[in-house]
Amino acid sequence: MALVCAMTLAVPHPDSVPMRARSGKVYKEAVMAQRAQQAASNWQPNTTVNWFQQPISHADPSLGTFAQRWFMDLSAYSGNNYAMLYINGEGPASESPDGFMRMYAQNISAAIFTLEHRFYGESMPAQLTNRSALQYLTVENVLEDLDTFRAFVQSTVLKKDNVSWFIVGGSYSGALSAWMKVKYPTTYKAAWSSSGVVNARFDYYAFDGHIMSVLPHVCAKAIRSVFDQVSAAYDDPTQRAAMMAKFGTPSYFTKADMAWMLADGSAMAVQYGSKNYLCDNIVPLSTTDPFTQYSTIIKALWGETFTSSCYYSTACLSNASYSSQWAAAGYSWVYQCCTQLAYWQTGYPGSLRLQAITTDYYIDQCRQSFGATTFPDTYAFNTKWGGATPNAENVIALQGSDDPWQTAGVQQSLGPLYPEVLAQCNQCGHCGDLMNPLESDPPSLVSQREQIVAYMNEWLGVSSSVSSQSKKMR
Repeated sequence: MALVCAMTLAVPHPDSVPMRARSGKVYKEAVMAQRAQQAASNWQPNTTVNWFQQPISHADPSLGTFAQRWFMDLSAYSGNNYAMLYINGEGPASESPDGFMRMYAQNISAAIFTLEHRFYGESMPAQLTNRSALQYLTVENVLEDLDTFRAFVQSTVLKKDNVSWFIVGGSYSGALSAWMKVKYPTTYKAAWSSSGVVNARFDYYAFDGHIMSVLPHVCAKAIRSVFDQVSAAYDDPTQRAAMMAKFGTPSYFTKADMAWMLADGSAMAVQYGSKNYLCDNIVPLSTTDPFTQYSTIIKALWGETFTSSCYYSTACLSNASYSSQWAAAGYSWVYQCCTQLAYWQTGYPGSLRLQAITTDYYIDQCRQSFGATTFPDTYAFNTKWGGATPNAENVIALQGSDDPWQTAGVQQSLGPLYPEVLAQCNQCGHCGDLMNPLESDPPSLVSQREQIVAYMNEWLGVSSSVSSQSKKMR
């Protein structure tokens, strides 16, 4: 179901921006917009930290437990039977959630809970340098974490036998919300899957395919020209050091590492609704110093440290002497991709990124970092969880038309109980529906949120009087 508009500004939800990219304007402007909304509504997130003892392995309780951080917001809770579990994904949790999902939950007077993901933030079963402990970082353990926590707060906080739970997540967490409905079909009444990447992609060339389809040709041509010139400079011993210095990239980055980082700088601009900024600043391309021009753009978007992030470097990820950089770089997420999910964005003839980025490159990086047998069996994973067609009901899949990640998600409705709603506009990107509504939102995004409310109300059995109140959310 496509909703068409012509406006061009959709702000991403801050939680959807990866840790390595949170020092730039995209994340900072999203946080500022959210904080302004909080001030205007006289509401603040709850920063009180709570801890829950979670089994290290749900399959082997003898291994003991670890302390998992969680937050709640009962500021609008009326004591009714509604409760929201917001799935915090591949990053730290530091407060109760905010966004359109919080506004919806409060409009129906629901209790709100969120649990920090294992191996992120302060919820650490072991240190990241303990490679053997990483085996417990699996989707299966995460799903059981969530439901074990749900049962805990239902019995100790809500103290009710019958609760109408709904789960919300974006991106990887959006996939988790759908997989929760696969695993626990009756425990949760509804799932809100924002840009949910439910289809683990091994050779994910479709990612660049989508980027190329939404970038203006002149913009894509300029970006690819930068990459080609970087490739040539890297291969020339007399030019390599000077080129890398202009990007602020460490000398231990390989050519493929460099290509991966530079491609991600552009890809995320498309993903997070900054395509216009990228193209306006790369066209026309400098004939004298394209490296500084491109470096300035991606550092403005993602921060000064983006071009040196350990996330992109095989040497950094595989050497414990760099472990102080691992948490901020998303080391745990790299492990999850290496062992289960892949999502390996690869180059091909005519793609935006260089063809040096191959599945072999990622496999080598994984095996150097986590062991010689490391490999993500995405076929088995998708067979288990459904791939692009999860076997679940009362799930709404939300997509943004510019977002390249939609090609790893549900791209068409799977039936009346698993609708897909696409916000279609220039710069409609990743997880836009989760963000607090703003005056600048495209009509397509506004309509998408209205459909979310309608489906959630239906599946949760929200009364008509409460439903009429929810229509006032803007």
